[in-house]
Amino acid sequence: MNKRTGVAVAMAAAATLITGCGGGGATDTAGATPVAENKPMVNKEHWPKATPERGLAKGLSLPLEPYMQTYQDTVTLDQASRKLQEKCMADYGFSVELPLAGTTPPPNDNDANMERRYGLTDREAAAQYGYGLPEALTNQVRQKRLELTDEQVQVLTGHSKPTEPTAPGAALAAEPAPESYKGKKIHKGGCSGWAKDRLKRPTPEGLTFVSELNGNSFVESMRVPAVEQAMASWSQCMKAEGYTAATPFEATEIASHPEGGTASKEEIAVALAEIDCKQKTDLVAVWFTEESKIQKAQIAEHRSRLNSTRTENSSAVAVANAELAG
Repeated sequence: MNKRTGVAVAMAAAATLITGCGGGGATDTAGATPVAENKPMVNKEHWPKATPERGLAKGLSLPLEPYMQTYQDTVTLDQASRKLQEKCMADYGFSVELPLAGTTPPPNDNDANMERRYGLTDREAAAQYGYGLPEALTNQVRQKRLELTDEQVQVLTGHSKPTEPTAPGAALAAEPAPESYKGKKIHKGGCSGWAKDRLKRPTPEGLTFVSELNGNSFVESMRVPAVEQAMASWSQCMKAEGYTAATPFEATEIASHPEGGTASKEEIAVALAEIDCKQKTDLVAVWFTEESKIQKAQIAEHRSRLNSTRTENSSAVAVANAELAG
């Protein structure tokens, strides 16, 4: 398996576990209507924890995690960007209310996805949801679709509303905005571009690099003899329970979670067996220890680049907090 394929496998496995085999992790959107009027728009109680607080992964944090952007960071940056954009739009005479950030939290705080990185680890949650996600993460508040006039779109984005392509397969087309609106010069990239320049968010390349290292360490850890041995013991334990699976990711295929549905008794039984066998074989602890060694070596090799990304992120968050406090 080459490096690119390995990362793809790791990311696919992580994505499957994050969404609970079709449970559907949510992201912030302005494209739907609220599911319940009595729900608070932002409920921090449902935000993911920095480290797991229950189960076999309780308290575990991989060495690369300090270099990742947390959900709290992302929300802070998005909320500051929202405030700056609304302020900018007001300067052009527009009163707009842009979508709030933090309304649809994901299951995990960062790309490490420690809660399910090594498969299910929370027995209490598995007993109720199987491979699915809690209702708080699958039945979240959605915000109303944002409707803007042509002029508002131009001032906000620096271009016109995208139009349908004229040729099959072509991308949506958008024309550059006029240089000014009612005599006031439009910012390059509109108010959204102006807000981005003010915040100086970390470059996508830096955060992507951290994610790639994170994926590589996951794939590499599966080939470590100690992990292979623990995995084989786990597989034998599962066989004794009546299930055939070489890895925790294969276990998800035995009785997958129905999209939008409730976990079946069979699904819950598989989920509990997976966790119990991990506890008996110490799989999570062994896997975490070996992957931590790999990530420490990665950090030593790329320390300068990783420190730069972490500094960029922390600086941007500090600016965002100052904007929100102002």
